Order: sequence, then C-alpha cells, then structure tokens
Amino acid sequence: MTADRNITHIIPRWREMETYVEFAQKYSLGFEYNDFFNPALLDDKEALAQRIAFYKSFDRPKATDTLHGAFYDIVPFSWDSGISSHSIYRMQQSVEIAAQLGCRGVIFHTNLMPGLADDHKYRSNWLEVMADTVRMLLKQDAVVEIYIENMFDESPRELAELAELLQGEKRFGICLDIGHMMLATDQPKQWFEAMGPYVRHFHVNDNHLRRDEHLALGCGKIDWPYIFKLIQEYGLQKSSMLLEVNSPDKIEASLNYLETCGYSV
Repeated sequence: MTADRNITHIIPRWREMETYVEFAQKYSLGFEYNDFFNPALLDDKEALAQRIAFYKSFDRPKATDTLHGAFYDIVPFSWDSGISSHSIYRMQQSVEIAAQLGCRGVIFHTNLMPGLADDHKYRSNWLEVMADTVRMLLKQDAVVEIYIENMFDESPRELAELAELLQGEKRFGICLDIGHMMLATDQPKQWFEAMGPYVRHFHVNDNHLRRDEHLALGCGKIDWPYIFKLIQEYGLQKSSMLLEVNSPDKIEASLNYLETCGYSV
C-alpha cells in the first residue's frame, strides 16, 4: 500500500488553484482535497459536479492524491438508525468522489465520543460497526484505500483494535494525526508502539499542546525531531504525509523545517 517513497501532500484551495498546482510541481507534492466534507457542497449536485470537474481539469499527476472524507456528525455506529444510515451515505459519497478524482485513498475520523471509550457497550459497538463499514466501503470501489484517523481519541487502543480486526484488508490503514495525538498524550512512543504496523498516512501540523491550531511545523511545542525519530524507528518513512496547514507560507515554512530535520519530501 505504501509508495516507493514518501509522498508529501498539501491541501489545495480551489480559488487559488493555479498557485497550488505550481507549488505542487515545484516540490513534487500531492494533494489532499478538503472541500468534500462540507455538507452544503455535498447536497448541491450541480456545484459538486462542477468542483470535481474543475479539479480534474488540471494536468497534473493525481495517482497519489487523497481526499478527506465527510466528518461532520458522521456516526455510522450510532444506535439511531437514521443517523447511522445518513452517515454511511455520506461516507459512500466520499468514496465515490475520490474515485472520480482518481485519488488513491479517503480519510475518515474515528469520531469516538470522549469519555465513552471505556464504556464496554459503546466501545464494542463502535469497533464492530466501524469494521463492517470499512469493509463495505472497500467493496464499493476496487482501488480506493480507506484510512481511519484519530480525532478525539484519548488513547491508541481503539484504532489499534480496529486495525487488528482489519489486518487482512490490504487497502485499509491508519491515518495518524500527530497534532491530535499530542493533545491526548505526552508519550507518543506508546501510540507508535500500538499503531505503528498499520499506519499508512500522517497528518502533521504544530500546536502548543492545548488545542488543534494547525500551525506550521516548528511554530509550536511538538518535539518534531523525536516524532521523526519514531517514524524512522517504526519503519514508517514511506508512509505518505499531509502538511495540514492552510496557506502557501505555512507550507513553505513546514517544508523548510522538514529539511532542517533531515526529512526529505
């Protein structure tokens, strides 16, 4: 599932697409589309088709691109059948859009509710339903990969259990969001130990260990040299990585910081 080398991604802004295409070409970067979790866009069939066609119109390599799937109120494991059904519909939409764009993978959140992960019934239901949902999405398209990302997770336990349950699915993997992880722990090695064999994609941005700020790398308090040491220690150098920052200056600053850390893109 991993590429022959690490692929670094950025988030394109469709209103400034020419700038982002030039940026991607200059640094050999892939895209991770972040438009398609917006319910208003997903419900507007004409606007949705236009946005997909717009992105497809650019002559650039797309095979390594990824797409952030729907996540607002996405609870396929809800005991409310209406909420569950609509959540699955949105996730299926995400996979369909990724396929149309030629993306290799879609990222979804665990969307675990903080404080309930230790409730046995809640946790067991989440694990069973999420596993079934991932399998269903993998069958929906024969190429698109599915990555599940830690969001409000207070420990790596649930994602690791999900990955173990799905270890036979070659197109499944974990998206490890380093910023989210560092809001939950001061022991990142424990997360790598639990999830390392299953990580296929990273989301990286900096923060001050209090909230999810999406700062450029090196502008917060995350110990990136140690994080990159763990990435190497657990053999994850070839996993793709999104620089999850929202402007060209933050992208450039992050790329320069990566270079100082000896991490090549």
